[in-house]
Order: sequence, then C-alpha cells, then structure tokens
Amino acid sequence: MPPTVPLESRPSNDVEQTPSRITFLMYDDQSGIIQPHEPLEGYEPGGFHPVALGDTFPSSRLGQNTGRYTIRHKLGFGGYSTVWLAWDDRDRVWVSVKIKKASASTPKLDEDPEISISFELERHYVSGLQDKPRWFVRPLDSFQHIGVNGTHNCLVTELLGPTVSKVVRTYNEVDETLRPDTILRASRQLLEGLAITHEIGYLHGDISPANIAFTCHKTLNHDEYLFDDLGGEPMTADWGSTAIPRPAHLPKHIVKTADWALWYDSPWEDVRLIDWGSAFPVTTTVPADVHGQPFNLQSPETFFIGLLDYKHDLWRAGCVVYTLFYQEYPFRLGGNANHFYICRLIEKLGPLPEAWRAKWIQMVHEAKMGDIDVQNIVPQPILETFEDRLRAIIKTCEEPEDEKRYADDEYSPYDYQALRNIQKVIEGLLRYQPEERVSAKEAAGYIEWNDHRRADSWNEDDGQEEEEHSEEEEEEERKGKEVDDDGESSKDKVKFQFTVALLEDDAGTAERNLEQGGSSSKAKGNLEARKCVAMDSI
Repeated sequence: MPPTVPLESRPSNDVEQTPSRITFLMYDDQSGIIQPHEPLEGYEPGGFHPVALGDTFPSSRLGQNTGRYTIRHKLGFGGYSTVWLAWDDRDRVWVSVKIKKASASTPKLDEDPEISISFELERHYVSGLQDKPRWFVRPLDSFQHIGVNGTHNCLVTELLGPTVSKVVRTYNEVDETLRPDTILRASRQLLEGLAITHEIGYLHGDISPANIAFTCHKTLNHDEYLFDDLGGEPMTADWGSTAIPRPAHLPKHIVKTADWALWYDSPWEDVRLIDWGSAFPVTTTVPADVHGQPFNLQSPETFFIGLLDYKHDLWRAGCVVYTLFYQEYPFRLGGNANHFYICRLIEKLGPLPEAWRAKWIQMVHEAKMGDIDVQNIVPQPILETFEDRLRAIIKTCEEPEDEKRYADDEYSPYDYQALRNIQKVIEGLLRYQPEERVSAKEAAGYIEWNDHRRADSWNEDDGQEEEEHSEEEEEEERKGKEVDDDGESSKDKVKFQFTVALLEDDAGTAERNLEQGGSSSKAKGNLEARKCVAMDSI
C-alpha cells in the first residue's frame, strides 16, 4: 500500500467529498516511473521543504537576497533531507543544494554540526599543501530558507557523481566490474582522508557506501552532456486531483531521482565522504542505541559494548573497502533480527570473543528464536573467498575488447597484483574488538600501489606546458610583439573573431580561428572553456 500523510483540515462549509488521506496516487504517476523519490509523508510541518523545479534560492549568508541557485534536478534524498542539482547564477557553475527537514535544522547555521565541520575541513585543506584530492565534499555556501513547513538549513557543495552504493548496484545489474585501479584508488583515498579526519579531531560517524560519492570530473568538463549522464531530463508527476486542492505543505510535483545512468568509473575520478551530520569529536563516545546505523553495517560494539568511538569509523571503512572489492555488502541479511546479523559476522570473521558469547545467547533467548547451533553456521571466511573474487575481476577485465568497457593496458598486471593488498586492509579493519583494528593510516599504508595512469598524465601535461612555453618565448624573440595596422595584436584579432563566431553560433568557425591563432593543444582541447572566456570579454 502506498505511504500516506494526513490531509490538511478543510473548512466545515466545504461540501466537496474528500478522502481523509492523501496517497502517491493523487499525483499523476500511474506507471510508477517516477520512483525512486522521497516518502510523501515527509512533507509536513517540520518536514521536507516542497521544492519544485525552477525554484530559486538566495545566498543569505553571503548577503545576497535575490535568487542565486536555480533548481534543475533532484540528486537524492534521505531520512532528513533532499538534495538537488542547481545552477549557480553568480559563479556560473553546477552545484548541489542539500535542504534539510525543518526538524533536523538548527536555529543558527553555525550550530549545525554538518555545516560547521564541513567548513572546518575545508579551512584545514586549503591551509595545507593540497597535494592530494579532497576526501570530503567541498562546501561552497550555506543559508537558511523559511518555507511552509518551517525553517530549513541548506548546504551548497560541489556537484558530485553517484555514490558507491549506486555504482555497485548499477554495475551488478549490467554485469560490470569496477576497474582494478578504481578499487585501489577509492580505497586508499577513503582511508587517507579518514586518517586526516581523525588527526584533525573528528570521526565521520556514518561511513557507508551510500555516504561516499565519486566525483564527476569528466561530466563537468563537458557539461553539455550533464543531463544525459544523469539519466535524462527530470521526470515529474504533477498533482493530479481535480477534486482536492493540493495542500500547501506538499510539493507541486514529485521528481524522480537522477540515476547517473551514463556515469562510469575512470582513472580521473576521486571519491568524497559526504553527509557529515553524524560526526563527533574523537575524544568522545556516544551511546550505540541513539546513533542511527544501516542495519547491515553495524559494528560489533553496537551489540556487545554499547558505546561507539572513532574505531567505529574503522569498522565501517572496512565494510566500504569490502564492498568496492566484492561489489556486495559484507554481511547480507535475509531478515532484520540482530542474531541473524551476528550469524553473518561469525560466517565471515569466525567465533565471537568468549566474553560476548553469553550476551548473544541472551539476545537469541529474548527474540524467542530457540537455541542457535554454531556448528550449523557455514563459514565463509574472507581469507578463503578473496582469491576467487580476485580471479573473477581479472577474468572480466581480460574479456575481448568488444565485450567489455575496461581496456587493459601495460599497467593492468601491476594493478591485479596490487589488489592483493586489499585483503590485508579488510582483515585489519573488520575485527571484532575495536582496539584490535588497525588505524586508518596503517590500513592506507597497506595499499602499496602507484597510480601510474595519473602520473603519466601529469608528466605529459608538465612536459607539454614546458614545450609550449619555450616555443612561445622563441616566437616572441623572433618576431617581437607584432602589431597589425589597426593597432591590434594578431592574437587579439583572433580572440575577437572567435567571439563573433560564437555570437553567430558558428562553433566550427570559432575552432578554426583558434587554430590559426597558434593556441596550445591543451587550450584547443578545452574549447568550451575558451568560449566562456570569449563571452566574458564582450
């Protein structure tokens, strides 16, 4: 049965016959193609803000009261927020806008843990060497929005691609395998970033495949294909009832969440930790029963210790690395009872510590499940399944070119061998006793692997820039600054011709003029960026 929400009260003199409940069927989505989308019952006072495509939001923190962010698509949703693709009209870039439930918002932005920690991480990053990619989603702006359901904290960040959970699910549906270098790169970036987070003084608190997103650098470099990569223009279902006016706290239309159908992993994409709302200082502990967790990712201390600290992050990071390698969650369940989950732990990790055995028996007794015969639990230790999975990955990567997306190269054998390091990472992090888990820094050090593809790309770019710079110097020495009869340099003339070509919508002419102007191959390869420069010069 579709979820329902209470209907707003109607005036007593209203003679229309109206149902007492509102369901998704009151939106024109009889086909069901608008799924997935957030639960409609979340739209109530204190709940989600009813966003519509085309809505604009100002940047109140930066003193801007007019619309700056225009909503163009929905990127995701959770229990406490919806996330939207927006166009930043000031900076002319695509961004992500997270709009929290009013009940999950704080009176002041600075009191919001996710917002304050996100900007603290950014300050730490920009004050350092910046020699590695960010490990967290980059915050850009924050503001509060007053709507019909209350006051909502909003966080604007860089636009990211799909989450690890989304990519794994999609790849499994089409029988694809993550690239070996993607597994290695994403695992190490996660662990290195987590180590820095702990050193700064925080733990994330809710690491999971759903809270780690890939970047979308390739898409943003060619943003004319953005909506294709998202899965097409947004699909909506409008309010379809003619007998019942739409209550103000409900959205004008529901929007299908973008599925990133054409995104795929490549050597140029990184991973970022997102959703920092559960973060807390590493010097503290929190009760496990008040710290929400996905059921199939719970750390053992949730059941047997009752308190969580930064070592909870280590367990959850191990679950993510496992998921990247096996393309499945480590402890799959057929039910939601705690003792079933613990049975899965025993399958993968072996017998529980003796001190926890009595607690488990008590849990089984309270659940009235009868005695559990440990002898009937079929072991599936990671040590015995790892090699089979590694061979499956290699076999998929070595399939004929016309049957696969991954193109193996001279570095592939090196990557295959480096994947063996992942086993040590998983076994070091997925340990029952929190104090026995290796640190994030130590686990990252287990991944002994050089990212040759990126190194080669950087070396080529550096060499190309040096060569181009040298050629330019020689040209200036030979010709000097040649100026034509009109007093304009030849390059200025080319730039003007390029602008005119853009205004005439003649991209072919623009590209030819750039080539005649002696532009570097690097600049030629980014024609879209040069179009922006030309337009700004008008």
